[in-house]
Amino acid sequence: MHAAAAASSVGARMLSEVEETSLDEILTSLRTNLTNGNNNHNDSPDRVAASTSAPPPRTFPISRLNELVRRHFRATQSAPLAITGRHHELLYVLVATLIAPPFEKAVSIVDFDGRFDALRLLATAPYGDEIGVATAAHSEEEQGRIQAVEMSSSNRIVRRSDLDHVYILCPARGDLTHIADCIASMEEYMVYGSHRSRAREWWGTMVIGGGLNPAGGASAGHVAVTAGWRGWLRVDRAEVPAFSSGMSVEEALADREKRQAAVDDAGWVASCPWGWFTFGGSNSETNV
Repeated sequence: MHAAAAASSVGARMLSEVEETSLDEILTSLRTNLTNGNNNHNDSPDRVAASTSAPPPRTFPISRLNELVRRHFRATQSAPLAITGRHHELLYVLVATLIAPPFEKAVSIVDFDGRFDALRLLATAPYGDEIGVATAAHSEEEQGRIQAVEMSSSNRIVRRSDLDHVYILCPARGDLTHIADCIASMEEYMVYGSHRSRAREWWGTMVIGGGLNPAGGASAGHVAVTAGWRGWLRVDRAEVPAFSSGMSVEEALADREKRQAAVDDAGWVASCPWGWFTFGGSNSETNV
């Protein structure tokens, strides 16, 4: 009897200790949760936004394009530039501006469509409004180079040696995992590989085709530009006045060369809900 009573007493004491310990843990946990909850309520909206905001977008060498990218980022918190429509026209101008003086960057391109022609860059004029204009968005080194570049036409062309700093990977199409692997492989090569652009800054990666989601995702984490059928910046031919309604076929044929010159001078227009600008023509316009 005494042994049974002693065992019962010991068991009750042990149970009470367990219950007390468990209760203390619960109270401590509750106090911690309440404290954290109060701290969260006291956080300012700016602090909460800062903790959840996406990284800022890349700086582009075309001020009008750069402003549209920033407006898009402020509205959507999505950093990549996503081009649709006649996207190759803007890509050639962008790459030419990046690799030519005064910026002289290195650019990597993952082209799932296999249609980007690096030789066409030799016939593409860099975006002229940026040459000789140094802004706060450029680094001190870039500002010095920009100010030192003369405004002569010889300094506004892509040199054949500049093509050595355009790296193009043309993989087969695949699923998102395959796309992510291709992008990672290209970026690993640019960071750790043995190539001729060690003296240049690597600007970033452009992805053409592949159905990459312009809003982001794991495969788009380090991509600066996507181009394909999905995008928020659309590139189209700039509008050219139509033939007059009373013009005959003979008159239209006679003015064919003049009309073609008008189309070439009009260039292209890049537009989105946040503004538009023209490029590639004789007259540059914008509402940015």
